[in-house]
Amino acid sequence: MEISEKDKLRAWIKEQRKGLDRETESRWNETICEKLLNLEEISSSFCIYAYLSLCHEAGTFELIASLLKQGKLVAVPRICGEDMEFYSIFGTADLTEGPMGIPEPKPHCLKIKDPLAPVIVPGLAFDRKGNRIGYGKGYYDRFFEREPLHFKLAIAYEFQVFDQISAEAHDKPVDRILTPGT
Repeated sequence: MEISEKDKLRAWIKEQRKGLDRETESRWNETICEKLLNLEEISSSFCIYAYLSLCHEAGTFELIASLLKQGKLVAVPRICGEDMEFYSIFGTADLTEGPMGIPEPKPHCLKIKDPLAPVIVPGLAFDRKGNRIGYGKGYYDRFFEREPLHFKLAIAYEFQVFDQISAEAHDKPVDRILTPGT
């Protein structure tokens, strides 16, 4: 089996993230959180869809805690077969280990359907046009195919943003990318 350019880029990004020291990662995540909280699309929305960060992804736990303190409704994904749905949480006590060890909402959490909620989108690599390379399962692309009206916001570290990456016809670009420096 031949390794694709996307797979090589995924592996390189994962290595870069693993190499981050805790202080730098914490400082960058704090900066991203502050920028997100001040972003009009986030501050003016009652409901925000967010991913649960892991494996040195741009952090979302501080952001989620801050949004909840502000009285916002925060929904996070649960994998349902080949699809992904969002469920409200009120803190980490509402999470359980899901497929592949990824945290997801417990069964008692309420399914949320807000077609205009901004979505904080994970990814491994992005380009300046908003194209993204995810983890290869296509959950977010299928979700945005079903619900295209969401404002799609990616958060990343600078080394994850490139001038151009290859995108396929089914890939859904994000509307904006925030990094600690932008």
